[in-house]
Amino acid sequence: MPLFSNKFSPKTIPVRKQDTCVIKNELGSEYASKELSIDIEPLKLKLGDFELSFEEGQWIPASGRAGAAHKENIRLKKELEQLEEENNMLRLKFEILLDMMTDKTIEAEQQEMQRAQSLGSLKPKSKKQKW
Repeated sequence: MPLFSNKFSPKTIPVRKQDTCVIKNELGSEYASKELSIDIEPLKLKLGDFELSFEEGQWIPASGRAGAAHKENIRLKKELEQLEEENNMLRLKFEILLDMMTDKTIEAEQQEMQRAQSLGSLKPKSKKQKW
């Protein structure tokens, strides 16, 4: 046995398998499922009767009364957004119609003033012609 021999030879480290979570986070779950044919299901946690799933960075109740209430809240939020968009559109249409009515009113008043001025200018001319 040599005194200064190199007995220590480290083992080679095996190549690390690529984690699908990295692909999912960097490229998106749709890309991972389409291109790599990886079916990535959401992470689920079950505590007794209560079940949660991790989707889009949030823990969402998947079962029970909390799950039904959460689904109802999502539906109501979508309906609220749709109604707010419709309300904004109606406000915009109202403002446009109000502007159009204001323009037409101003034009009508200007035409009426021009008629009054033209009639007023005709009357004095007729009086001058009488003299």
